[in-house]
Amino acid sequence: MKHRKGLSATDRAARSQLRKLLEQADGMAHGSLIHMARRCGNPNCRCAVEDKKHRSWYLGLTQNRKTRMKHIAKHQEAMVRRWVQAYQQARALLDQISQEAWKRLTEDKG
Repeated sequence: MKHRKGLSATDRAARSQLRKLLEQADGMAHGSLIHMARRCGNPNCRCAVEDKKHRSWYLGLTQNRKTRMKHIAKHQEAMVRRWVQAYQQARALLDQISQEAWKRLTEDKG
């Protein structure tokens, strides 16, 4: 069933969900959360003496064939997780809207 603007119910639902997501999200971040273990370089540190590496989270993103990493402090972890998840949900909804547009283009023969 088509809406008066030519949008399917699936397309309208995806647009509505995207609008709601954009209004409610406290931020969006493109990238992946990466858990890394590293040595700091201090020869007297536990990471060198006891082989217990420092563990922390980073937000990783590849743009123009270059990888960027941003350290995420412990108090920021939950917030950045929400941002990454919101971005992924928005991206999925945009893909769904795009697929509906392709359907409309292939159905329109005139």
